[in-house]
Amino acid sequence: MSGAAKVVLVTGASGFIGHALVDALQQQGFAVRAIGRTPVAGVEWRHGDLNDPDSLRGCCAGVEAICHLAGAAHVQAPRAVHERLTVMGTRALLGEARDAGVRSFVLVSSIKAVSGTDDYAQTRRAAEALVLAESALVGHVVRPALVYGPGMKGNLARLLALADHPLPLPIPRGVALRSLVHRDDVAAVIVALLARTERCAPWVVSDGQAYTLWDIYAQMRKACGRRVVPVHLPKGSLPALAHMGDWLGRRCHRRLPFDTQALQPLLEPCHVEDARVWDTLHLTPRYTLAQALAGVIGDRHG
Repeated sequence: MSGAAKVVLVTGASGFIGHALVDALQQQGFAVRAIGRTPVAGVEWRHGDLNDPDSLRGCCAGVEAICHLAGAAHVQAPRAVHERLTVMGTRALLGEARDAGVRSFVLVSSIKAVSGTDDYAQTRRAAEALVLAESALVGHVVRPALVYGPGMKGNLARLLALADHPLPLPIPRGVALRSLVHRDDVAAVIVALLARTERCAPWVVSDGQAYTLWDIYAQMRKACGRRVVPVHLPKGSLPALAHMGDWLGRRCHRRLPFDTQALQPLLEPCHVEDARVWDTLHLTPRYTLAQALAGVIGDRHG
């Protein structure tokens, strides 16, 4: 790009996807302005809190586009937290964008918004509606599948820790299908959308594969150098294992990696076959889970 670099404002820049997005934007020649409560190295940083709309005043001055990743991350947070961070925070940021003449706004939502019914999914859809209804700019909504990559946390990280144990878990075959996606592929889609001027329906982003819990666990175990043992419990036994994890966790006064909170999201179906984003943007996913696990494990042990 010639002349001064175009400025892209990123919320959630210090997060898991945010780190990859900042790198991808800078590689494409964009200048990045991050807003949040935690300073981000290597970019222009301004304090801003979605809980406090006044703290966002003027944050969009001179900005060409916004990539909005921040929001209530914990599915089990109270409804009021989801409303305040995800919905009201998005509304406040859109107002600042409108006043500053921002051209493009990319909201990173979740695949759970496709058909989820809990507070997390409902408020994600509400935030999406705000972005897509805003007439003063071009709004895009990205719905990533469950995201993996180096530095990942949460349920996939706990499952990887279990896969690296000498004793294998007898995970049942044939449980619900899930979609996954590498964080670098999510970042690539977000950057590509900044150049689009057409309004579109929300974009589902996955690596194009369909995984069962056994597929994920077996691939992780193989990548860890552990023997994959084809011993399977009946499908209905995993909820019992989760409840046992809950009980043991209460006895040990700490969460275990196989409790209800960890296993239930992996047991629920969350698979969408939608290659529209890749076909439209003329991109191809760089990774599948099997291709990415060496880097994930190297980062974990590094």
